[in-house]
Amino acid sequence: METKVLHSKMKASMEKVTSAEKIPLKKKRVLIIEDEYSASKFLSLRLENLGFAVSTAFDGMTGLKEATETIPDLIILDLMIPQLPGEEVCKALRESFDEKLVKIPIIMLTGKDSMVDKILGKVIGADAYLTKPYEFSDLFEVINKILPDS
Repeated sequence: METKVLHSKMKASMEKVTSAEKIPLKKKRVLIIEDEYSASKFLSLRLENLGFAVSTAFDGMTGLKEATETIPDLIILDLMIPQLPGEEVCKALRESFDEKLVKIPIIMLTGKDSMVDKILGKVIGADAYLTKPYEFSDLFEVINKILPDS
């Protein structure tokens, strides 16, 4: 009788380990808000190949809506986008009453390269500011600093 009980406990224990091993690690979710299709596609493919789950928006209003609905782990944001400029998207997220939205890291990736633009980006809440053209390795280094366990 004891052997039967012990055997069933061992079997249950092994089943727990097996089911836990089947659970995939949660992918980090990145939202790219970029109006230039080719730039967005390139970035999406590179990040997906590195194991990120990527979604895209091609204008500020859609990007803001997507961010509020999905709460991504990271936003890569162009500033010169239609409908709602990137600066306004960033401000709306940082001024939100939803703490989850406020805490989403934002990397501004833009063609605006003046010192004033870079300072403004930091003031309105960007965690990092990179200018185009950029090296993917530089962006990935910033992503790793912001999301160290990615």
